[in-house]
Amino acid sequence: MLDVQNKNTTIDHTLFDQEELNTLAFIKSEKPDLLNSYLANIKAGRRGIFQRLLQAFIREKLIEEDRVVRIDGIESNICIHLPSGKTVKFAVSKHHSLERFDVLGDPIVDHQEHTNILTHPVAFLELLKQEGMLEVAKVEQYERFKLEIQNGVANLTLALTGATVRNIELMNEAEKNNCETSLEWVQKQKQENEYFSPLAFYEQCVVEGHPLHPGAKTKFGLQVADVIQYSPEWGATPEVALVAVKKESCHTSSIDHLSVTRRLYEEYEGLQLAVFNTLHKKGLNPEQYELIPVHPWQFENTLNVFYKDEMKLEKIIPIEDYRISTQSLVSFRSLAPIQKLGEGKHHIKTAVNVQTTSAIRTVSPNSVVNGPILSKILEAIQEKESEFDGKFVVLKEQAGVFFQPDRNGLSEDDLGTLQANLASILRENPENYVRHEDEIPMAAASLIAESPISGKPIVIELIEEFAQKHNVTDRLEATNLFIEKYAQVALPGFLTLMVRYGISLEGHMQNSVSVFRNGELVRMLIRDFGGIRILPARLWRQGFEAEFYPNSSIVTNQESQLRSIISYSVMQNHFAELITCIVRALDIDEEQLWKVVMNVSKSVFKELKKDATIKDQANADEEAFFQPMINLKALATMRLRGDIAAYSFMKVQNPMRDIWKGANQ
Repeated sequence: MLDVQNKNTTIDHTLFDQEELNTLAFIKSEKPDLLNSYLANIKAGRRGIFQRLLQAFIREKLIEEDRVVRIDGIESNICIHLPSGKTVKFAVSKHHSLERFDVLGDPIVDHQEHTNILTHPVAFLELLKQEGMLEVAKVEQYERFKLEIQNGVANLTLALTGATVRNIELMNEAEKNNCETSLEWVQKQKQENEYFSPLAFYEQCVVEGHPLHPGAKTKFGLQVADVIQYSPEWGATPEVALVAVKKESCHTSSIDHLSVTRRLYEEYEGLQLAVFNTLHKKGLNPEQYELIPVHPWQFENTLNVFYKDEMKLEKIIPIEDYRISTQSLVSFRSLAPIQKLGEGKHHIKTAVNVQTTSAIRTVSPNSVVNGPILSKILEAIQEKESEFDGKFVVLKEQAGVFFQPDRNGLSEDDLGTLQANLASILRENPENYVRHEDEIPMAAASLIAESPISGKPIVIELIEEFAQKHNVTDRLEATNLFIEKYAQVALPGFLTLMVRYGISLEGHMQNSVSVFRNGELVRMLIRDFGGIRILPARLWRQGFEAEFYPNSSIVTNQESQLRSIISYSVMQNHFAELITCIVRALDIDEEQLWKVVMNVSKSVFKELKKDATIKDQANADEEAFFQPMINLKALATMRLRGDIAAYSFMKVQNPMRDIWKGANQ
């Protein structure tokens, strides 16, 4: 790696990808103090995306199975035999369930007496393309996917750079305060700073993004400066802008009589006066306008492009002299207002016309309309279920709003673009549900992130605290108990909602907020309804009816879709990632932990089957839950095929099936 001393250092362009060069050019010009750190993290950034890409291509059978050979011995390897006679070989340090594996080092290409090392995932893509092995993708989709990978590599390196800078500062501060873990640090900060948010702190510890998606750090549309300014791993504090929109030009939704505008006026002192002053100066009546919160990037980059005519006609009025200070969260477009603990101001979901991972992160009319409807239904269900003993809470989306343009001459696509790019949702603040001073909320995605204080995965810090508080000296016993408690809190809510009510929440690690006390999960909070599925027949049988936004993708008549959401998001993208992280760190038997999860799941189904009115569907759901092969989302396949609206799945072995069979023989 180059030894870079200052901004005048010459960069050898042959060593870097174009996206890396773009990032390096910005850093050299604007932030030269980051140059050494960025270069030091390039290898890790490339390998992080390469790991995801290799897993996806093998797991999704984008490479024919008969070309993939696994060699186990003193060193475990995977070999890919190419049509030309070349072989791609890479070492694997560990195999996990659901066809996950950990790549060790860089892949090597062998051909007769010649070898070369693949240091960038795009080199692997180009090799497969040359070998005629990517016929699944049209030229346009292949080129798009390649750009996504390039962009993701550069941005993962940038994210690791940001984390490196922040972690050095945090470790120094923690050492001064005699804190050895992030948990100790958070408790101390809570005592000393009334504006400190444990939830936001932990969300900003999530650096690497989606653990399986090859586009985990893709951010198409953002410049390097934007990534640094707005991304959570940089500790970003975006200032949310506001626009006033004529009431006849927007659609509002609410769980009650309070609109987004009324809630914002109640929560932010001086906002109403700022809005009234802006509108009065233009001779406009404030009572004829609603407010829409806008992400600052969207305010600067999209508003004048998409809504120029409406702004001239004063249907849309930017409020220039008022901003809401927030902290960036894992999802980038969702923001937590900076506030005193206990104030309970809503989190703000904004629209951003940027592709992160594989989707443009706008806010659809479906989401705005359906959110409050679902919130009321789920609130009633939780009451009916005795609040799940206070252990499982679905956060309400209490109000939403989107721009509704005149339809004259607009295509459906253009209409949808204008609606979704100027929209917002106010969601309950998860920290409203912290019941005790020593409880710590964190996105479940934070559990598999590295602690900036100890360097361990945060879940390991929790297990160690759990063991200490419960006086458990055996590491395996402590881990089993930790997972058991975790499953006992989370799974009854997810499974009951699916089986009894036909609602499958998308409970992956980003959507799930885990609340811990003394290292033990005491409450699971679920947010975001964008990817859920509802089977109306089950919901109606329980006495609930609702009219959702027309053609909403969340409504299905297929039980298989209902089950796939739980299987994929909860079991694979939540529990499997948690278990895999623990196994990597502690080198314990993965099957032991899945056995614990299986036993808890079995107990939940047993309890549900006691209800005669749902016994048959509970039996059917249970059989599907433990079936030998389960669906796993084919993330790379979807990108190569250009599947945006529909999910593609492939089959993988269910890690609980063999345990389930053994327990029932």
